[in-house]
Amino acid sequence: MRKFVTTKCIALLMAMTLVLSLTTPWSRAAQSCTVTFSDPTVTVGDNVTISVKVTGQVAIATVKVNFDPTYLQYVSGDLGYGRCEGSTVIMDKENMGSGNLSFSMTFKALKTGKTTINNYENSIVDSNGDIMNVTPGWSTVTINAPYTASSNNNLSSLSISPGTLSPGFSSGTTSYKAWVSNSTTSVAVSAQTADSKAKMVYWGNSDFKVGDNTVTLQVTAENGAKKYYTITVNRAAASTGGNTGGNTGGGTVTPTATPEPTPEPTPDNTVYAMLSDDKQLPIATQLPEEVTVPKGFEESKVEVGGQTLPAIYHKEADLTAVYLEGDEEHPAGFYFFNTKTQEAQEMAQVPMASTKLVLVDIPQELPQDMELPEGYSSTLMELGGQQHTLLVPDGVEEPNHYIVCALDQDGKLGLYLYDVAQKTFQRYQFLQLPKEETEETEEPVETGLVFSILRWRIQTSWSDQTVSYILVGLGLLSVILLAAVVVLVVFLVRSRRALRDEWMYQEEQRQRRIVTGPNAADELKLDNILAEYKDKDKGKKDQ
Repeated sequence: MRKFVTTKCIALLMAMTLVLSLTTPWSRAAQSCTVTFSDPTVTVGDNVTISVKVTGQVAIATVKVNFDPTYLQYVSGDLGYGRCEGSTVIMDKENMGSGNLSFSMTFKALKTGKTTINNYENSIVDSNGDIMNVTPGWSTVTINAPYTASSNNNLSSLSISPGTLSPGFSSGTTSYKAWVSNSTTSVAVSAQTADSKAKMVYWGNSDFKVGDNTVTLQVTAENGAKKYYTITVNRAAASTGGNTGGNTGGGTVTPTATPEPTPEPTPDNTVYAMLSDDKQLPIATQLPEEVTVPKGFEESKVEVGGQTLPAIYHKEADLTAVYLEGDEEHPAGFYFFNTKTQEAQEMAQVPMASTKLVLVDIPQELPQDMELPEGYSSTLMELGGQQHTLLVPDGVEEPNHYIVCALDQDGKLGLYLYDVAQKTFQRYQFLQLPKEETEETEEPVETGLVFSILRWRIQTSWSDQTVSYILVGLGLLSVILLAAVVVLVVFLVRSRRALRDEWMYQEEQRQRRIVTGPNAADELKLDNILAEYKDKDKGKKDQ
């Protein structure tokens, strides 16, 4: 009977093991992910942002890096639940589902040189809670010394035609004289700056009057320091002559010409803007009445060359424009203007299917509703006849598209995709929708639970919550089954004992009926038989 009960218990345990094995999830190979960092360049004293991207089907990522505090000082960062502890930065984020994760860290550059931000520890899991195989990365930050703008505002050469300078040209000499005939009313000025980054403009070289005329050259160094060279050009008076008659000396008397008074030179307060082709155009001191301010701009003022000039300003794009008086090659109108370098750029429009765009550089601070895409780097490139800062795909030698920043006809700032082959523009934001829809349709397949029954592999779309409910139910069912088995075993043991007691009682009665006779010997014989039987039964129990 004991052997029977033991066999039943073993069979029950094997059945429970089989049930649990049928609900065991399919074991997956560990997934992989990659941690990548940007390698920025910064100037001492400036802030630099380092982008960190964890690529893979990531659910939770903890990334730890350390940096050299003698080169970098931590300022802030998009660290999720992470923090900065001394020279260690801990980045910690989780996804609602699974996919790529990104972080950012902003540091202040303290001294020149190159320094490395090392990724020394990672703890990254997928949506199943499995540890992922991680390929770590690192960031190399190049810190340059602050750029010092040149103060060189000298000329390397100077001459006029017609005419000869006196004294001969020397970069340290700023005042010269020259003489021209009465028939000369203007001279051509030829000059070259000693520093290619310096800007030079001149005026007063035309409409000469008889006497002294002043030609002024203004040389502006890269750092804004100005230097003036002047040439005093003397235009000769017209010659006079003739027979006066009645002179007792019999000779010809040449009347002395009354010299014209030399006009006082009037200062030329015109401020010039330098175009990309090294031409200068004067900045208008007041806006023409017929000019309409473009949408998105508002009237403003700028301080240039000690003068306050009218301008227009676009707050969202942080752009300033002034009105330039045009010439044969450049139309009059508004031009983007850099108040520090006095460089101007035409507000050229490029065609789009339903509107026209004005290309602009990508602003340093983007509006809240704009976000630069990942996987692109900024570069300076010519587009639409002008140099602009735009975005190009990383790692592509000949990209088929660029991302540019532009103003539409309503003055609204936005990002646009430029097709290199077709030379067309379209709004960039609309291109992101298909990609997001594709990722959403793929996520349920990748995160579903896989069951294995014998050699069959079954893919389900159950969520983590559904799986949790199933596992809890199976656990409760296992407890109930185990309790039922224990109760059954106890019941069987007690039933067997009751049957044995009943059988012994019946056997005792049977033996009494067999032995007949009232004598004591027979009674003793019966008691001996029963005692011997009980001893045998006790021995069997002990075995």
